[in-house]
Amino acid sequence: MKKLNISINLLQLQGACKATIKGEECVVIRVAKSRAKPHQNGKVYLNLEAVSNKNGEDNYGNTHFIVEPQTKDERESRADRMPILGNGKEWTNEGRQDPQQRTTRQTQQQAQEPQTDEEIPW
Repeated sequence: MKKLNISINLLQLQGACKATIKGEECVVIRVAKSRAKPHQNGKVYLNLEAVSNKNGEDNYGNTHFIVEPQTKDERESRADRMPILGNGKEWTNEGRQDPQQRTTRQTQQQAQEPQTDEEIPW
């Protein structure tokens, strides 16, 4: 299975700023100034794109960069891309076993092992 490990600079999001709320530092995303889409169900969605690097892996092992997608009008007018929000590293867990698979395999092996005389109750 392939996965992306992604790190995002939240302050690069459109409409994002730092604020202190009840004495705690927060990141606030002003929906009216962002590309976040309020939905009629009350949830707010933010779409992001993970784009693979043209030249492959960079010096830090990053294989993708993260941006907010352009609108259709921006694409048609050939506007500059949105700022890069972060980077991602593609990785795979080949050769690693998930703990559940390991436990299942161990249980199957134990069931297949022949019992000795000592283990058979008389």
